Amino acid sequence: MATTAYFRDNVLRKRPYLRLQWCEAIVQNPMASAVQADGRIRFWGLAPAHQGRFLRVVTLADGKTIHKDIARLRAPSGRVSERQPAVVSPATR
Repeated sequence: MATTAYFRDNVLRKRPYLRLQWCEAIVQNPMASAVQADGRIRFWGLAPAHQGRFLRVVTLADGKTIHKDIARLRAPSGRVSERQPAVVSPATR
């Protein structure tokens, strides 16, 4: 899966706990998603390394190029399209 220079140079460097495999798994099988006003797409899933926290992954408008991530404590709001939870396997850490 493609990533932006921002994701590679800033996000991964500042968040050493983050794994690209987790982000890819959430984009491929999100529990929820929503399109932002700028066309970028937010995807939510559970990341086990965050002790049950949600991980929000933002892609460019193509839905495939990962741009950034945000660890969250709460589930996504009701304004998103809900799907089955994407739980990232601890083996991908």
